[in-house]
Parts: sequence; structure tokens; C-alpha cells
Amino acid sequence: MPNLIYWTLQNDFPQEWQPKFTELDYSIQHTPLIELTVNKSYSIITDSVDNFDELIISSQFAAQKISTTLKNQKYKFYIVGSQASSILKEAGHEILHVSENSESLAAYIKHKTDVKILHLCSEKSNVDIWPNNVKTVPFYSPTENTNFNLKTDNIDRDSIIVFGSPSGVDIWFTKNIDISDSTIAAIGRTTANRFSTYTNKPIIVPKISTINHLCEAIYNHLKHSNYEPTE
Repeated sequence: MPNLIYWTLQNDFPQEWQPKFTELDYSIQHTPLIELTVNKSYSIITDSVDNFDELIISSQFAAQKISTTLKNQKYKFYIVGSQASSILKEAGHEILHVSENSESLAAYIKHKTDVKILHLCSEKSNVDIWPNNVKTVPFYSPTENTNFNLKTDNIDRDSIIVFGSPSGVDIWFTKNIDISDSTIAAIGRTTANRFSTYTNKPIIVPKISTINHLCEAIYNHLKHSNYEPTE
């Protein structure tokens, strides 16, 4: 019987990676921890953006929603993540800069004080990292997936549990699920850092915060016995 990778991200596990993990005798169980839903602010985005020179998008979900909302005009974007960038570029918008995480993007734009910038973000986003000329419209939020059903007694030993957001980490640890016999993987440093509140287990973290690089990091961990998870 194959070993299990518990994929708790909202996005599906990439089909192109499934044969690679099958070769290593691992199968994927997609069990999302959170659901992302828009709030009332979503309806005011089209009225808000024209008051700003440039926009920030920091998640794939935000990019997908904004690409369907802002269809009649071309806007300038700063982006976190290559996948979000691809979505907005394909929708016809101008991509000014792409960063791997919000912190590096904040450092990149900190001297651009002469432009008005709007961050279209999650209610859970850390708004304190941005310079004063960046305003925010939190238009979506993560909530617990009511169909999530993993428990200590139905998680296999030697499994890998994959996390895609700090919110998912917080929700996981409200459930008191024993992970002592499992390996943890996180999509990026921000998500990995949230574990410091709960555990000191080593964590697999890709150098670049994308789903493809996350899969690659997990694959390398399984394939190469000398691969060590980062902290």
C-alpha cells in the first residue's frame, strides 16, 4: 500500500507531479484545511482601484478574482508569486515586478513614495509591512473547511503533511492532531515560520514559494536520502 502525502492546500495537487510520486510509492490525499471566500469589499473593488496608480496582489486566489473583476481596463501590478503574475499577465495587465514573498516586495517598493498603491488582499494579510503610501482593501478571508476530517487515528505513520498558509497551520493545531510520526512541508517561509508557535520539527520549505517548487522540494526529500529539511 502506498505511503500518503496529505495535501491541505485549497489548490489541487498538480497532475504533472503525480506520476513522479507514484514512482516513489506515494499517493496524494487532497484534504483542504481552509476555504477562501470573498466579503462585501469585493463589490467595491472596481470603484476603488482608479484612485490609485498601482496595485499589489499577493496570492493566486486574489489574482484569479481580480482578473475576472478588472476586465475593461489595463492596470499596473506588483505581484507576489509567479502563478499570480501569470494569471494577471494573461488577463492583459502590466506586471511591474514579481517577488517571492511580501517582505521582499515591501523592500522593493519602499522608496516609491510618490505613487499611490493599493493592496487587494486577505483579511489575514500582514498590512504592517507596507510603506505608508500603500493602502489595503481586504476583500476575502480564509475560513475552516467544514469537510476537513483528518484526525490522529486516521493519519498514516511516515506520511507527509503539506501546508499552504499560516491560517491553515493555525487551524490544524486547534485540532490537536499528533504529527510526531509525520514530516511537515510548507509552501514558503511565512507559512513555515508559523510552526514556531506550535512545534520545533524540521520543515521542508522550497527556496521559491510556488506549488511547483514545493512539489520539487518534497520529491527531493523522498528521493535523496541525504536531503535534509530546512528549519
